[in-house]
Amino acid sequence: MGRRFFGLTASNKEVFLEHAFLLMYYMGFSWVECYNIPIWQRIWFIERLNKEIQKANGSRAAHDNSRDMRSLQGRHRNDPPAKLRRFT
Repeated sequence: MGRRFFGLTASNKEVFLEHAFLLMYYMGFSWVECYNIPIWQRIWFIERLNKEIQKANGSRAAHDNSRDMRSLQGRHRNDPPAKLRRFT
């Protein structure tokens, strides 16, 4: 079977799924939102998230990353984002 012109390759699918995971896990996007957002906006959100994480990591000492310290500083996550919870 010849190459198809339309459709994503396996490596492109992997990139999209990685982007979707980051947006859904860290930013609370839904699958439909991730799928429909333009690529340039998806990349902007991921780069902005990366800047925020780097800024936060630069201001913390390594010993502040214990479970208790995160809880005291309000940086803990007891539950996943509401859109990712499963009701089974």
